Amino acid sequence: MTEDSARMQEKLQRKLFRENLHRIWMLAKEGQLNGLTAKERELAEILLDHQEYGSHFENTDILDGREYEAGATFNPFLHISTHRMVEDQLAAEAPIETVLFCESLEDRGLSRHDAIHFVIMILLHVLYGSAASGRSFDAGRYRRLLEECRGVEPERIEGIIEQDLSEYPDQRDLQ
Repeated sequence: MTEDSARMQEKLQRKLFRENLHRIWMLAKEGQLNGLTAKERELAEILLDHQEYGSHFENTDILDGREYEAGATFNPFLHISTHRMVEDQLAAEAPIETVLFCESLEDRGLSRHDAIHFVIMILLHVLYGSAASGRSFDAGRYRRLLEECRGVEPERIEGIIEQDLSEYPDQRDLQ
């Protein structure tokens, strides 16, 4: 596959994902969940938990699959996608560190939703690090960070992630 065709494929996948989110959002907003599959209903719940992004899900001008400039613009579609990934990890209990991390934060009084957002922070850190270094996803690093962050207060988690960056000098530009 050429680089151009790979980019076109990625854009098409983004477009299809966004169009599907748009469809599910519009149905969920109206309370019409009956025609959705179980997975689509789960996604509808995530969307409804993120109503602050509703204008993005309704904006048909951005359903074309264009890229968001990394770091410059918040990408609500990426957020929903990673939220779904973490929900899937929790349901499968794999890696178990995700479950233990969320339980630890919930035991400290955070909501499940907020705990998932902390997992997303760690997940994106590792994903971007892998992409920046041209390596595959470092599952060991991900599990290690979840384990390290599990025993600390939520306000210290970002500092642990920043410390992790210092251990990977080729990724400092991600800060």
